[in-house]
Amino acid sequence: MDTPIIAQYYRETEPKKRKQLLDQAIASGEDQEANEIRREIYEARYKNTTNDGGIADGYLKFWMALEFNRNAGHKIFGPGKAQKEILKELDDVKFREIRAKSPLHEELLYRECKHLVKFYMTLCAQDKNYNSILCGLITIKKESSEAKMKRDIYETAIRLPKDLNLEEELALVTKAAHEVYEQEYPEEGGFPE
Repeated sequence: MDTPIIAQYYRETEPKKRKQLLDQAIASGEDQEANEIRREIYEARYKNTTNDGGIADGYLKFWMALEFNRNAGHKIFGPGKAQKEILKELDDVKFREIRAKSPLHEELLYRECKHLVKFYMTLCAQDKNYNSILCGLITIKKESSEAKMKRDIYETAIRLPKDLNLEEELALVTKAAHEVYEQEYPEEGGFPE
């Protein structure tokens, strides 16, 4: 059971606010082992800066690498290059290294993957360009936007790992996508196959 601070930590998307919440949780002395692992994951995820001096999200960057390579499994020379790029992005955020440390590390990394999928869904819902056609001139219907987002998540987090033979490396991302989808759309019973 999460403390109120940790529950808020997993709802927050702003890196600086997440850091403040994590620091509060660590200062409280509760669940010290898990909070130290959360700090390790946080530092790996948000270690870089953007061009304008903000905090860059390494998990969002590796999600974008997945998105960019979604169709690489169907090209002659695509799979090998795509695998290499995706594994590089995973290693950049120490994903495989952290996951291999302990079951608790893996569990908390999985929670961070759920946070990533929810964050991506929020970004899709709020982005004007994502929700429009014809160079942003015409906004698509909410139902069409949701269908597009669902398809993108399916192709990125479920189909791509199979296509590129990265099911083991991306298992936590795939599992997180399934769980978040089922939580957000319980009436649908999961991704349509």
